[in-house]
Amino acid sequence: MNAPDRYERFVVPEGTKKQLHRDENVLFAGYKLPHPLQYKILVRIHTTSQSSPMQAYNQAINDLDKELDHLKNAFEVLHLSFFLQSLFRFNFDWGNC
Repeated sequence: MNAPDRYERFVVPEGTKKQLHRDENVLFAGYKLPHPLQYKILVRIHTTSQSSPMQAYNQAINDLDKELDHLKNAFEVLHLSFFLQSLFRFNFDWGNC
């Protein structure tokens, strides 16, 4: 079959530290898709004694939520900037007619 391997569905640029691996208490973090037609991902996390896997998982989700909020805000600022520039350009051209 010409389908890509399952592990290629989630490509992270080389050198990027993955979310769970940013936590110094996480010793191992991985996932697997038991079956490609089932919407189910199994996550395995091993941590040091200073943190539980559930704490590391929740912290990673909270950090990811903050990063996505930052990305959304940056996009909205750029979108508004583009809109105002095009509006100004439109008004400027309209005034020259």
